[in-house]
Amino acid sequence: MNVMDEIERNDLLRALPEEQRRRLLPRLDRVELPNGHVLSDVGRRPAHVFFPTASVVTLHHVLKDCFSAEFAIVGREGAVGLDSMFSDKPSADRAVVLQGGSALRIDKRALKWEFFRSQELQQVLVQYTWSLMGFVAQTAVCNRHHCLDQRLCRWLLLAQDRLPGNQLVVTQEFLSHLLGVRREGVTQAAGRLQRAGLIRHRRGHVTILDRTGLEAGACECYETARRTVAPSRLPEMRPRPLVTQQMTA
Repeated sequence: MNVMDEIERNDLLRALPEEQRRRLLPRLDRVELPNGHVLSDVGRRPAHVFFPTASVVTLHHVLKDCFSAEFAIVGREGAVGLDSMFSDKPSADRAVVLQGGSALRIDKRALKWEFFRSQELQQVLVQYTWSLMGFVAQTAVCNRHHCLDQRLCRWLLLAQDRLPGNQLVVTQEFLSHLLGVRREGVTQAAGRLQRAGLIRHRRGHVTILDRTGLEAGACECYETARRTVAPSRLPEMRPRPLVTQQMTA
């Protein structure tokens, strides 16, 4: 797939006028992002902005004791690293590829140059950034006030919405970091969802059996998140294919 075709797979780039997309075209590189790849990390100075097309990236804040929690998840609806356009300070957060796949990469200086030249690009990126701020605020409230079972349902739904396929590979330890809880808590919450018939959980795998039930079990924050920042071309909500989430113990 060439870069022009790949542009159509990212909501932000697809929203730009044809002339603007053609100006960006020679500055964009198609890259394959493997599972677990760290796009940016605490203390590093990011050099690129990434527009996922068939990949999913998780953003989380890391404390000095290395404890972390996810504050956003980004798929084909958004971009990773926009803040680096306006600052050369080391990053305070970590961006990790949750679902491997393709993305378009651009040098942050090149994107900044185009940003100040194009009102259309400014509008698209500012609107997305504003929506992402709402997503982060909602995530903070959710983590503070809702139980782990609700948050796990919410996270599984948000991740599935962004998957280019139906497979997700994630360790229980990594999932515990994303949710900001101990690994034992994730195991117990997954067990409760299994007993309720919503998922099938065994060593290394979680299969979603009842998406409607997961939606009912999730807190109100899932629907809020979908309205705030969500891929524009979601699969049909019902019926949904089964999804296998691999959680290595």
